[in-house]
Amino acid sequence: MSAAVSAEREPRGALTLLPAVVGPLLATSVLGALILHLLAGLVARLPNSDLLGTLSILVGTTVVLVTLLPFALLSFRRAQRAWASLQDSIRR
Repeated sequence: MSAAVSAEREPRGALTLLPAVVGPLLATSVLGALILHLLAGLVARLPNSDLLGTLSILVGTTVVLVTLLPFALLSFRRAQRAWASLQDSIRR
């Protein structure tokens, strides 16, 4: 009977790990969308810019990437680790 109880608990364990995967994936997608939105806004201003405006757009692009990209990558790695742990709990 204990084998039946442990088999019954495994899907619940896998289901409890599902939010650990979904949360970081959602954060990654939101950060990715924000990065793309900000970069698209900066690039849209590029054709009407003079030399100083172009330089400020390049600096703005660098600031956006340096600020937000590490957090997006961190969220992706966190989701990847949670996914691997979810797979391990399903296999057991």
